[in-house]
Amino acid sequence: MFDREAARLREILLGQRAVSPLLNLGSSTRAFREVTKPHIDRELFGPLAAAGIEVFHCDLKQAEGVDLAGDILDPEVRAALRARGFKSLLCSNLLEHVRDRSAVAAACEEIVGPGGLILATVPSSYPYHADPIDTGFRPNPAELAAHFAGSETVLAEELVGRTYREDMKDRGSSVGAEIARTLGLALLSFARPRSFRAQVHRWLWFGRPFRVSIALMRVRKTPFQSGSVR
Repeated sequence: MFDREAARLREILLGQRAVSPLLNLGSSTRAFREVTKPHIDRELFGPLAAAGIEVFHCDLKQAEGVDLAGDILDPEVRAALRARGFKSLLCSNLLEHVRDRSAVAAACEEIVGPGGLILATVPSSYPYHADPIDTGFRPNPAELAAHFAGSETVLAEELVGRTYREDMKDRGSSVGAEIARTLGLALLSFARPRSFRAQVHRWLWFGRPFRVSIALMRVRKTPFQSGSVR
């Protein structure tokens, strides 16, 4: 999640009624949100908390800053989450990292239930980035929204971010430093092939911006009974 994306998600959520409590799915750790990528907390979760929105962070594994741990494709996990009465769910930059996107989308709909809101983002133009996999899913906003078959689309838009060159500058890096990093990873490519592939792929965005698809959906029905996800 880049800074403009975090700010836009904040605007969207604060513009809706009854979004608390909110489930942040695929949250990663507190250190990731506040130290590694501090703009996530600064632009998104900090302002939401200040506005009185209660946020629960959910990830596969328990760690510092993860409030709820578990796999939402597990019926027991879904049931436990559904029982908490979440009014909204944030699924940001997650669907490109799962093999069964439709099942995850259906699980999100089941968790918030009819009337609940789902705010999803997926890169529409972005380099390969395995976490732990990258399926290459790069939908436009309408394609992203269409994965949530039991919901109606409230908003669908594409957000333009920085180029790789601008990202270097923001991080205090340089072209020379990034070339050196690329060459270093080339020497270790046998041991870290995904890292090398990701670094090489980033150069394709040296002069063109990263883009992300954003879709806000409202669940109109629960397409699957409790305990069953396609």
